[in-house]
Amino acid sequence: LVSSMNIISSFLTQPILKSSVSSRILNRSFSTALEMTKVGLCQFPVSEDKLRNHEMASKYLKLASQEGCKLAVLPEIWNGPYATAAFPEYAEVLPSVDGNSVGDSASARLLQQHASDLKLWVVGGSISEKEDGKIYNTCLVFDPSGKLVAKHRKAHLFDIDVPGGITFRESDTLSPGESLTAFDGGEEFGMVGIGICYDIRFPEYSLVLNKK
Repeated sequence: LVSSMNIISSFLTQPILKSSVSSRILNRSFSTALEMTKVGLCQFPVSEDKLRNHEMASKYLKLASQEGCKLAVLPEIWNGPYATAAFPEYAEVLPSVDGNSVGDSASARLLQQHASDLKLWVVGGSISEKEDGKIYNTCLVFDPSGKLVAKHRKAHLFDIDVPGGITFRESDTLSPGESLTAFDGGEEFGMVGIGICYDIRFPEYSLVLNKK
């Protein structure tokens, strides 16, 4: 499975699962009174090789920068397979917004480094996070200086059981987040709300974010 993250109304972001999609980066331009601001929506195949996934993320963040994007968005669960059994194996201890270091998280370090080196807003899709015996589906956001400005844990977990069809339960492995998340993207982007996949299926979530 290949996942992508799209920006929708009021710059609300959300990852969408896709299958059999070729690697590519999509650009969308948003006009302001003074200039056009490019946002890079990065989509690439995710494998069981975490190092390979890191290389792909690096490649597409650099491509977004080369294409003139000021903000880039990575896929949901980009550092490992999107599977309940795989979430714990690929999970990392992630930094908090009020912390001074990304710690031992190789994925967070990659996001921070590219944000700083490329002078790019990086909405880091999501990666599996482990904390206190729980696993979360977590998005990290870094500003162009490399500062962690937002951390969102997916609040609405996707459970489905179709008789005679597919059964998939994120809640078998993941724990839900308990907060809404937004960050200030400055004059170029304004306030940006973060929602991961199933989060945006609930209009109340977007309505409350809009009040921020």
